[in-house]
Amino acid sequence: MYNKHAIVGMYCETPLHAGSGQAVGVVDLPIQREKITNWPTIQASGLKGAFRNAYEDGDGQNTNDIFGSDKSGDQAGAISIGDARLLLFPIRSSVAPFLWVICPAILRKLKRDGKIVGKEYVWTIPDVQEDKYLGLTGENEAIIFEDLMLFGNGKLEPDILKSVKEFVPGDDFYNTSSLEKYLCLVSDASFSVLVETGTEVQARILLNDKKTSENLWYQELVPSNTVFYTIISMTNARWEKEEERKSGNDLMKSLQDTLKEYVQIGGDETLGRGWMRLVWQEVK
Repeated sequence: MYNKHAIVGMYCETPLHAGSGQAVGVVDLPIQREKITNWPTIQASGLKGAFRNAYEDGDGQNTNDIFGSDKSGDQAGAISIGDARLLLFPIRSSVAPFLWVICPAILRKLKRDGKIVGKEYVWTIPDVQEDKYLGLTGENEAIIFEDLMLFGNGKLEPDILKSVKEFVPGDDFYNTSSLEKYLCLVSDASFSVLVETGTEVQARILLNDKKTSENLWYQELVPSNTVFYTIISMTNARWEKEEERKSGNDLMKSLQDTLKEYVQIGGDETLGRGWMRLVWQEVK
């Protein structure tokens, strides 16, 4: 039974490529996306591996207790880590370098995920029409989001803003203190269009010894400033001798103290991809 839980915000400091391993159309290396929604995600197996590597490079003394032995057939780890779910997606706009967008479906999922680990969100999920957005000044201002023109239809509930702020670093240069100036709630349909077209696609070229092109491929990236979140749960260490077992609380503290800020996730580490800043919310 898992006895310690945390919700972890994951802020993309640099573009992220968590690859799906399957070409889609002209994109040779697409990102991972949820099957049903087609929204960007990071699969739990990749998260667990990245967290393990970062933990080993840091403290490392409880690696096998937390993540399990790397020898086949040995004890399982105490951690349970879910897929990284999309929370805020940055979109270029006509009024700012970028605005973050969120939608009712994400808020509904956040409520359900919170309930699993005992965190209650008491705000009401608002409705929003397909050609509207909620947030910013609350006035009927027309804003171009990527290729969509949407019209303001009121402000966001303060409690929703407060909850979202918990997932973003508190430093001033993350716009956290004035999040209401950058966050918009759009319809589920508009959100799906924006996250489908708002990712980056970059051309990559392999050069031979003569510095001429030998191969050309296209790679998709989740843009920097995207915010994901994941649920982490911990139980007591699973070793056979009960007196040697460390508690889930101690293991969670060790993980959080070691991975208190940055972790690299996904491919192209040598190109600076996938640097994430973690924001921990302990639940119980």
